[in-house]
Amino acid sequence: MVDGIEIDKEVAEETLLPDDLNSLAVGSYVVPDPRKRSQYPFFVFAVLVITYLTSLVIDFVTFTPTFIILLSVVILLFLIDNKFRIQQQEVIEKITDSIEHSIGYYSIALTFLFSIRNILTPVWTVIVYSHENPPQFKTIVEINALSGEIVTEPYTENINA
Repeated sequence: MVDGIEIDKEVAEETLLPDDLNSLAVGSYVVPDPRKRSQYPFFVFAVLVITYLTSLVIDFVTFTPTFIILLSVVILLFLIDNKFRIQQQEVIEKITDSIEHSIGYYSIALTFLFSIRNILTPVWTVIVYSHENPPQFKTIVEINALSGEIVTEPYTENINA
C-alpha cells in the first residue's frame, strides 16, 4: 500500500505545504474500524430511556415525537451491518482485474449506498491513476465492502486528452 506521494522535505518546507497535504507530516490514513458503530444503538437507546423517564416526571411537555424518532433511529442502527468482508488493505487486490491500465497512485474512500436489504451498504470508492508521471489515465471503481463485488462499471478517462 502506498503511504502517499513522496515529497522531498526541503521542497515541502520551501513551498509552505500544509501538514494535511504533506504525506511526510501526516502519513497514510486508515478508515476507522466500522465495528465501533455497533455501540451507537446502545447510546441512542440510553437517550431513549432517559427521554421516557423524563416524560413520566414532566407532565406539561410531551416527548412522544422525540420518543418515536429515537425508537426508529435505534431500530435502524441495529439493522446496519457493521462488519466488512473487504478491508481497506484488500481493496486494490480486488479491483486489479477491473482496471485496464497500470496502477500508480490511488485514493480509497468509504462511502455508503442506500439499499432495502442492508439499509446502508458500505462501498469502497477508489480513484486509481496510471503509473506515468504525469499520469495518463484515471479510473474510478466502487467495490461493495460486504460482498467484494464491483458496484458500478469502472469509469476510465484519459487525463491528457
